[in-house]
Amino acid sequence: MKQAILIFLMLWMGQNATAKTIYVHLVAGNDQTGNGSYDSPFKSWRIALRHVTSGDTIVAKNGDYRKAGRESKWGGLDLTLTFADQLNASDPHPTSTSRPDSAGIYRYDPKNPLTIRAETKHGVVLDHIRFHLARGIVIDGFDILPNPYYRDDSGKKLNARRDGIHGDSVYEPEESYNRVKTNDPPGSYTDIWYDRSLWTSYITIRNCRIHYECPPNGCTPSYDPMQDDDRLYLIKFNQAHHITIEDNELFDGKNFQRKPAIDLPCSDDVVVRRNLIRNCHRGVVSKGGGSRVLIEANVFVDNSGAPFSGGSTDPDLFIDGHVADPCSFAKYESYDMTARNNFVVSTRPGERPVEPIAIWAAKNAVIENNTFVGIGERGVLLIRPGNEVDSPPKGCSRSLRLTHTDNLRLRNNIFALSGVVDETMLYQVSGEGVKVTSFDHRDNTFFNRGRDIPMGGLTDVNKEPGFSKEDPKLVGGTGSDYTTWLSTAKSQVKGRGVSLVNKNER
Repeated sequence: MKQAILIFLMLWMGQNATAKTIYVHLVAGNDQTGNGSYDSPFKSWRIALRHVTSGDTIVAKNGDYRKAGRESKWGGLDLTLTFADQLNASDPHPTSTSRPDSAGIYRYDPKNPLTIRAETKHGVVLDHIRFHLARGIVIDGFDILPNPYYRDDSGKKLNARRDGIHGDSVYEPEESYNRVKTNDPPGSYTDIWYDRSLWTSYITIRNCRIHYECPPNGCTPSYDPMQDDDRLYLIKFNQAHHITIEDNELFDGKNFQRKPAIDLPCSDDVVVRRNLIRNCHRGVVSKGGGSRVLIEANVFVDNSGAPFSGGSTDPDLFIDGHVADPCSFAKYESYDMTARNNFVVSTRPGERPVEPIAIWAAKNAVIENNTFVGIGERGVLLIRPGNEVDSPPKGCSRSLRLTHTDNLRLRNNIFALSGVVDETMLYQVSGEGVKVTSFDHRDNTFFNRGRDIPMGGLTDVNKEPGFSKEDPKLVGGTGSDYTTWLSTAKSQVKGRGVSLVNKNER
């Protein structure tokens, strides 16, 4: 036994002995004279990335990298190069036999990832981070303020990829952003495009703060965030897998912005854990045929939409595509989504809250041990169709409109209603042709400040097994991050509602 431990320690020490730490500063660094040390950092991300590999660390020295200006994309970190791009001999050249435009160069060992972190938590300000066909990367501790309002002298937008963090696996020319309608490259089908081993994967985002600022003219009374198409998502991963988003603070800045904080179309094996998501619209959206999304132990505060839900996908998007098969799109918006141990506080008084749980054509969704406070004006659960538009692709007669929700489990949750609930049906369906099968709901608490719990809807909550309308006697719920919110958020109801999730649990 001692010999085995000794061998393990020697191997571990050997691995760590070869790991490097490279420093970068986009404002005060120098690519010509710098050597990547703390006192002489590099100036650009690309140069720093030429000096690291799996297991290494890039440390960004503290500073506002947006001051680096337009040439450096206001400090944005773009891990987007493929073999089809013009590369320098010192750029990474991982082994690949795939088409050049389908193989990214920033690919590291998921078991020994490259770490890119701020010198101190939130000590480095960036405009955005973008991944394209990247793999095995940890992003840690940045303050990200995406500015979608940059324009050149002629008024043309300069930063088409204007999400706070965006990861994708679909080739899309900068000038045709958001116009690619399938997950095939424009004009052709290829099996390479469905090889998930090439996709953006094994990415971790932790300890970051991601938030929008007001437009250049300010959030004036005439500014309508519902019409602001420049503001997109705080975090978005599409066609990606094995993504972890944990211990971040996400803040939109305008409470009724219509876009979700975290959007996950066609993404698999995603963990969203211990984040504080406030002043956004919807929280976490699993859609587009995405599967195995775990939404766990997050705090949602003052949001105007459902904290977790499925969401409608572009009807022209082939989601589960197989080469040369025009009918291979998904049959459900979301597969195997689990939301548990989340704490949800309603929107601020005077705004228009919606139901906290929105399910859009989901298969095998589990909603359990969550606590909802101050909700219920429009119900607590809404089941909707996926795509409202039915436009089957050429060569396929199957309907593209997704209307079926199957095996939905809603258990052990606490709903502290607002007290103004009277005729609202708490479990609702909306949309033509929506069908719900195997809806298992039990052991939920609905407290309506002593008033009756409304009847009707998809099913009457008063008659579900384990129904309770007792006061859960919630206390606490103050703080600025997950730990401080949950450390005091307790209830006298045992076995229901949120329980503190250990930060070391994985």
